[in-house]
Amino acid sequence: MKDIGFHRETVTGRYLNPFDGFEPREMTIEERYDETTGVASRILPYRVRPAQKPDTGVYLEKSPESICPFCPELFDKMTPRFTPDIIEGGKFTRGSAFLFPNAFPYDATNTVAIFSHRHFMGLDELTPDAMHDGFAVCRDYFYRMAELQQGYHYGSINWNYMPPAGGGLIHPHLQTIMGKEPTSFMRRLLASARNYASASGGRNLWEDLLDREQEAGERFIASTGVVSWLAAFSPKGMAGEVDFYFREKTSFFDLTQANVEELLEGLSRIFLHLYVNHFMSFNLSLYAPLMPEKNFWVQGKIVPRFEINPLGTSDINYFEKLHDEIICPIVPEQLCKELQGYFQT
Repeated sequence: MKDIGFHRETVTGRYLNPFDGFEPREMTIEERYDETTGVASRILPYRVRPAQKPDTGVYLEKSPESICPFCPELFDKMTPRFTPDIIEGGKFTRGSAFLFPNAFPYDATNTVAIFSHRHFMGLDELTPDAMHDGFAVCRDYFYRMAELQQGYHYGSINWNYMPPAGGGLIHPHLQTIMGKEPTSFMRRLLASARNYASASGGRNLWEDLLDREQEAGERFIASTGVVSWLAAFSPKGMAGEVDFYFREKTSFFDLTQANVEELLEGLSRIFLHLYVNHFMSFNLSLYAPLMPEKNFWVQGKIVPRFEINPLGTSDINYFEKLHDEIICPIVPEQLCKELQGYFQT
């Protein structure tokens, strides 16, 4: 099996500790780099977690239902509609969910999907049933765009849950993007998969990665049918990162309804872990080719987000924004052990 490209190096710093009479103290930092993702992280020896439940009431006061465009009172007046050639009536609907164009788009095909008209759902309320219609209406949109044959080759489903993760509204919603070219990070994943296949005589990077991680038993959380769950070796967030892979699913349209239900079941367990550990927020992306891509497996990432009290400081600083390195005080291997318990019930 070709080397996956995980690199780590330990460095040690020393200082006189003011909390221990200025006695000498050593601090060990592990520098990690993942060739596949191009992500560099620094795993720190101390642990940062919210000490108490976040006060979501502050956000509810600032963004009540009466001013929310996704709630019934304003929904028809303030949400965009598709042109009739895409769908009659202007919006995709599935059960309680709606999908419509983003009024402030990041891309020409950027859409928003709300799970329902329910204004707020806590992390502990994001059950498979609660999420079902929202993900289903995204699938409906992808299938319709494929019917129109507009030349889109790559897509993603994305989620900024709550303001600390960049959510402009607290009303739970997904966003989709489709493009003729992949986003920058997905381009990196595709290139890594193709380069690995070329260098290994046609082997699949994701198959070898999952086999290696499962055998090592350090970061492999669980399998839920087709979906495998890992704690990332080099995480993209200060609170770590959870990755999921759909085995042998090479395009979005390979995913069955049963596969999506497996995903939602796993997500609900991850979100419950976040809730129990006092996190408020997360970012999620699912990356998928829209045409079969033999070297790529449909996959995604979840990055917990939080504010650092007492000032409500962001968990993103100059290291991430300007140096492209992640400061992470949560050890991925420990995160894996914690999450395994949520998948054994």
